[in-house]
Amino acid sequence: MRVKLKLGIILVTVAFLSFKSIPEPVLFSVPANFPKPNYRFDANPLTPAGVELGKTLFYDALLSSDNTISCGSCHQQSAGFTQHGHMLSHGVNDRLSKRNAMPLFNLAWSDSFGWDGGVSDLDFFAVSPLTNPVEMDESLANILKKLRTSPLYPGLFQRAFGSNEINTEKFLKALSQFMLTMVSANSKYDHYVRNEGVKLNTIELEGLALFKQKCASCHSGELFSDFSFRNNGLSIRDNDKGRFEINQNDTDQFKFKVPSLRNLIYTAPYMHDGRFSTLEEVLDHYATKVEKTPFLDPLLHKDGQLGISLSADDKQKIIAFLKTLDDEDFVKNSTFSESTLVSEIPRKNIDAELKNFKLADISTRILLIQSIDVYFKIKTAIENKDTLLAAEGARNLIKTLNRVQIVETEPKSFFENYQEKVFLDAKRIIEGEKSFEQQLDHFDELSEHLYVILASFKVSEKTLYFNECLKSDAKWISYTPSDSFWTTNCTSALQKSTISKE
Repeated sequence: MRVKLKLGIILVTVAFLSFKSIPEPVLFSVPANFPKPNYRFDANPLTPAGVELGKTLFYDALLSSDNTISCGSCHQQSAGFTQHGHMLSHGVNDRLSKRNAMPLFNLAWSDSFGWDGGVSDLDFFAVSPLTNPVEMDESLANILKKLRTSPLYPGLFQRAFGSNEINTEKFLKALSQFMLTMVSANSKYDHYVRNEGVKLNTIELEGLALFKQKCASCHSGELFSDFSFRNNGLSIRDNDKGRFEINQNDTDQFKFKVPSLRNLIYTAPYMHDGRFSTLEEVLDHYATKVEKTPFLDPLLHKDGQLGISLSADDKQKIIAFLKTLDDEDFVKNSTFSESTLVSEIPRKNIDAELKNFKLADISTRILLIQSIDVYFKIKTAIENKDTLLAAEGARNLIKTLNRVQIVETEPKSFFENYQEKVFLDAKRIIEGEKSFEQQLDHFDELSEHLYVILASFKVSEKTLYFNECLKSDAKWISYTPSDSFWTTNCTSALQKSTISKE
């Protein structure tokens, strides 16, 4: 994620206003084994109302240009606030960014943000993804306009800051308040070092010793990062020069921020471009695959040898230790979950997207009916976690819709717009042959986009139901309102159906 700040953005945020009435700040709890935070809490004291406002903003797709992507779309709690299963983060219209979404936790201790460290203040961190054309693709001015005209936000800003005025400062500081609460410090390792009655087993202790010897030069301290920028000998792809793109310092070419090693079980894939799917692949890289790229870190090129000396036994023990850094409490803490929002975020009404077109051409009608059959085959494959069959179904869906020909100008334009969206979703499902999570993620969007086509052209011979589970963001099409597909995490209050029938 490239995080250069434009001058215009800086000018907008310089003229911060003083708040007339700030509620009493809540205590920010520093874990006993953690150092002092870097963030200046005196400039943005946390309050319950401020944190709740920030959380609401974090999960609201209103912040993106087409109202479809929220911060939480690429930073999912169950994945340690990364985008699980995706090498690169996905933005509006399924555009791909150039980097893997970094996890969000323990941000109060960081002094730079993003893989290239292009932002040095957490309060400005959100600006880059919000305005990046391949991420949320929105301007700060338009975001503020949407928030000001929303029936929800003036009241939330009033409670948080003592005034219903919505400006850049309050908006960004509210997001910071929520992100600052994302503290991960309840792993097995944390309980061990704090003497809280937890012991590491023999393999984990041996892994810790090896880690200190071979890894801790960069992944140091209780945050497991020295927050520096280093070239770790990855083969060069897409000519992404990392830190150099921020400061134009030649010696910083291909250097990226040293990430924390906490919660690795949740945050795969790894590296700035998500090239490694497993920890075994990561350690194999350091052991035998480090390349002598320009400005390679000296720690990886000692005495004429590239990489780090690691035996197979060493790798197993280090991985055993790394797993003690996983914090299940953090990824399951309902405090951070969208499901516990006090104020419900207004949702996009799919009915507003539907049209009422008539199809005179029988062959086109037949093809669209066939696309329904293909969709249900994909759905069955997803339900059975059969990634190969799901990918095959996605290919067939593309072939079927490619044969559809509509002549009239307005329905043709409408169809081609949603056809392109379905194709993007289908291609992501095809690319996810080895990643069920990726297929599941894009099946939701494919369901919505295909339903809009089917409902707008009224092609189904049976009643079609569009279902959306607001608790988990699952979406699917069914022939019955009581369809049990993924309803485990839904309640009747959170599930809605839109009906389509000729």
